[in-house]
Amino acid sequence: MGVGRLLPVSLGLAVLFTLTGVLFVFLDDQFLEVPDSIWYLLFFAVVFVLMLVAININITKRVRRIQKRIHESGVDTMSGTSRTMTLDKLEEAIGEWTMKQARVVQELESREEFRREYMGNVSHELKTPIFNIQGYILTLLDGAKDDPKIAARFLKRAAKSVDRMTSLIKDMDVLSKVESGQYDIRLEPVQLNLLIEDTLQGVESYARKNDAKISVDFEVDERVDVLCDSARIEQVLDNLVVNAIKYSDDNKKVKIKVEDLESKVQISIKDNGFGIPEKDLGRIFERFYRVDKARSRDAGGSGLGLSIVKHIIDKHNQTITVTSQEGKGTTFKFTLNKA
Repeated sequence: MGVGRLLPVSLGLAVLFTLTGVLFVFLDDQFLEVPDSIWYLLFFAVVFVLMLVAININITKRVRRIQKRIHESGVDTMSGTSRTMTLDKLEEAIGEWTMKQARVVQELESREEFRREYMGNVSHELKTPIFNIQGYILTLLDGAKDDPKIAARFLKRAAKSVDRMTSLIKDMDVLSKVESGQYDIRLEPVQLNLLIEDTLQGVESYARKNDAKISVDFEVDERVDVLCDSARIEQVLDNLVVNAIKYSDDNKKVKIKVEDLESKVQISIKDNGFGIPEKDLGRIFERFYRVDKARSRDAGGSGLGLSIVKHIIDKHNQTITVTSQEGKGTTFKFTLNKA
């Protein structure tokens, strides 16, 4: 017991003994035939009861302090108008508080793990093109610049590495804005066939360069309006179509299908590529995750495109799924509400 509590307790006991002594003398004059042992027993009984009351008051105060601290941490312990709680309720509240703190610690550990992994991935993704550019420049400075053919080839490779870095930084900026809520989504009625046409026009040169054939199949009215942010959904379509072309083998064929789901439409993008192993399907939307790392880097991907796609679809409160068979291709499907 602290000194601060010892003084009032001592004073209280002193007052108690004084009053009891006075009472004892007074009652002894009135009841002379009562044995002294009875008076002593009565005295100690009164002291014991008063001590129990004091202990109970002290426990109640401590329970209320604990209750208040738990309540301030976000756990509801002040139900109704009553501001007291039983020990059972206190135990329950402490259990809930402990679980909440465990979740907080787990979340902090998860964030720290994500931060380390994210920084490692970013440094790794930037390191390769930077080292490539450095190697090309040093080679040119060592004399390769005097040969026009070699100089042109190395400059093109350096430019490709710069493009890769630019794409990575751009995607990182977009992903950061999406996850922080700075990536505005404005839902407006948009004619879906026009949205798909704009996307195909945007990837036309890439498709021609890769000898890819893209077909579109509408199983709903082509003039159906969907409620979406046209710029963001065009970005989704562009990413999925380019990926379908990029990761397909020879004789590239990409099929876009629009199906009716009553109040929604479902858009699917299917390729005839090498497919995704089943063990990788659950992680395909993770940042920097690649099924075939060497092939993906050679294709120039940043590793963030599908993560951005997933965030955009989530911002529309819609769903996106992926199915795949190795050697037969991959299909991405996402939904949009009809306007």
